[in-house]
Amino acid sequence: MDPGVQVDKVLYALGSSGKYQRIQLALCFLFTLENSFHLIAAVYIGYRPSYQCQDINTTAYLQRYDHNNISDINVQYDKCNINIFVNSSDYEYQYTEGCLNGYSYNIPEDRSTVTEWNLVCSGAERSELAKTMIMLGQAVGAVIFSPIADRFGRKTGSVISRILYFLTALATVFTPNIEVFLLFRFLQGTFQGGSVMTNTIMYIEIMPKELRHRSEGLMLTAWTTGLVLTTMIGYLCRNMSWRYMQLILSLLTCHTLFNWLFLDESLRWLIANGKRDQTEKVLKKACRMNNVSYESVTENVLLSKETNIIALEETHELNHGKGNGLKKEKVERYTVFTLLKHKRILLGSVVLWIAWITNTLTYYGLMLTTSKLSGDRFLNNVISSLAEYPAVILQQILINRIGRKSTLVIFHGIAGVSLVLATVCTTYGSEYSWLPILGTVFSFVGRFAITGSFSTVFLYTPELYPTNLRNVGLGMASTVARAGSMMSPFAITLAEYVSWGPAAVFATMNVIVTVSLLTLPETMGRELPTTITELKDWYKDKGGHGTKSKQTLTS
Repeated sequence: MDPGVQVDKVLYALGSSGKYQRIQLALCFLFTLENSFHLIAAVYIGYRPSYQCQDINTTAYLQRYDHNNISDINVQYDKCNINIFVNSSDYEYQYTEGCLNGYSYNIPEDRSTVTEWNLVCSGAERSELAKTMIMLGQAVGAVIFSPIADRFGRKTGSVISRILYFLTALATVFTPNIEVFLLFRFLQGTFQGGSVMTNTIMYIEIMPKELRHRSEGLMLTAWTTGLVLTTMIGYLCRNMSWRYMQLILSLLTCHTLFNWLFLDESLRWLIANGKRDQTEKVLKKACRMNNVSYESVTENVLLSKETNIIALEETHELNHGKGNGLKKEKVERYTVFTLLKHKRILLGSVVLWIAWITNTLTYYGLMLTTSKLSGDRFLNNVISSLAEYPAVILQQILINRIGRKSTLVIFHGIAGVSLVLATVCTTYGSEYSWLPILGTVFSFVGRFAITGSFSTVFLYTPELYPTNLRNVGLGMASTVARAGSMMSPFAITLAEYVSWGPAAVFATMNVIVTVSLLTLPETMGRELPTTITELKDWYKDKGGHGTKSKQTLTS
């Protein structure tokens, strides 16, 4: 199949929302839902409850010292230290020790990784490291699977990453210690990151330009549903070992072993890479499922060089240098170094990277600190997750009316203001009892806004790259963004020392992004670019509403 085919015309001829597309989108919906499992699960399997030092036998302890005529012994058990005050008729002594007998928790020790492996006090950093490892893995996964998806196909990257995601999640159930657990969390993040990258490109490429935002909104709904479902599972497993919750979440994804039977390769990728036979096979399958004549589709879809898509034999001859003298259509190949060679594209990428870092830091930071807000941790997580559904609705209303860029600016602006207000409420919460509750409300508003911006940037980013650089562009953005997500677990630690600290950091970064986004072009209403040249034309017209005389080829 000639890479010059305008794929949107193929999709329109098929019926842009036929049975075939619905089945493929349903698979992407399921993948997206499950990709959220092990991120939010960290809030529950790594829950840090109230704790203090375990009681000690003070008599046995004091036998190490030469004390006589003791009149009183007072022992204070703190979180990480034991203070022993010894009084007698002629002297007073104070001893400070670590938790000699371990720790006492207000929940059984098998309820979370923190309690099972005593990840508190001097070991607290390893608990936050467990959350950071999955974020680090996401960065590695984006680096590994993005070029795989661009070079070998979206389906290949998706199938491999999802099978390994299931296997590593299942293996985590049997981890004997924190060191092995950290390794498997890293691997989970790697394959989850690969799945997110390939899945995002697949659901964007399956729809024509007017409906791309619908598929993206559907995936945001899937992600939010996954968060709510994980919270419900966490609540049902609250009186069980954390391993049971991990097992349930793992088994829910076991179907990934068979998904390759139903998932098809992206038509855009097949056509852009000249995969003639595979394109014909997928196209005939789509026509059959949508009750559309293959001949009627091919006869009404023209190639960019006045060639008919049904002329498979002629295309085959062209690809072998035969025919009427026309040259073979060249398939452009790009790498990550392509970003570095073009100044305008590199600067645009840097702006996107800043936006991604802000989104990941704010989104995951708010997600992981929800349990620290005023109120029940399960209820808070459900409410904050439910706050994402209105974000879907508002985003879908705005994104094809005012554009991707303006939608991002609005959401980041709302996030910045609401988190500033949350910071003020938290700072003065000790003076007025109602301020902490109001601060929680503003945090939920911030979660609502950052969800809308995060979802929009997932759609906006791949639209700003040509076909064979699209997965690499999205992967690079996601990789750089892991700097924010890897820092997000430590928002909990910062909040313990400076209660208003996390919200203040989140608010500042959102304000910076709001201004920097104004330098990027608009992508609303445009077909996805195929080449670097077409992308440069976009940057020359930042409004995104260029002349219609020059038709951009779809990817």
